[in-house]
Amino acid sequence: MKTQMKTFAMMVGLLAMSAMMALAQGGRGGSGGTRDPLAGLKRAITQAEAPALTATQETAINALITAYRDALPDEADAALETARDAYEAALLAGNQTAANTAADQIAARQAVLSAARLKASAKLTLDILANLRTGGQLTALNTKFTAERVLSLVRSLAGGGGFGGRD
Repeated sequence: MKTQMKTFAMMVGLLAMSAMMALAQGGRGGSGGTRDPLAGLKRAITQAEAPALTATQETAINALITAYRDALPDEADAALETARDAYEAALLAGNQTAANTAADQIAARQAVLSAARLKASAKLTLDILANLRTGGQLTALNTKFTAERVLSLVRSLAGGGGFGGRD
């Protein structure tokens, strides 16, 4: 019983020390809380045996990502929220005609927001691909991976977010 208690205490101590070390290193990777948003792209470039990103390319890609994210709204879309509120009110009132009208407004606003998001995403993707083409990485990436995989990798740089609030 004593041996089991000692083993248990030792395991708890090791677990606590591991947790403290992970926190001291800033979570995972030991980067002190800063994560390189281009890490996945850099890893893929290395796997494709393409030229490494230059400092100028990294700066440009990070600026593109920042500009894209800054263009996204920080709060819910007021027109969409108003239409959703009208839809819910119509449902609660049992008014099919008003619910249909509100549903059309919701769909139309979502279409506008979706188109804006797709256009912004397309611009970001095309700008990053142009950067990689100029730097000599794109051909090697397309050779090593499928075109769909390269697009997915580039699109992932945008991160989450979007227009319109709740989805």
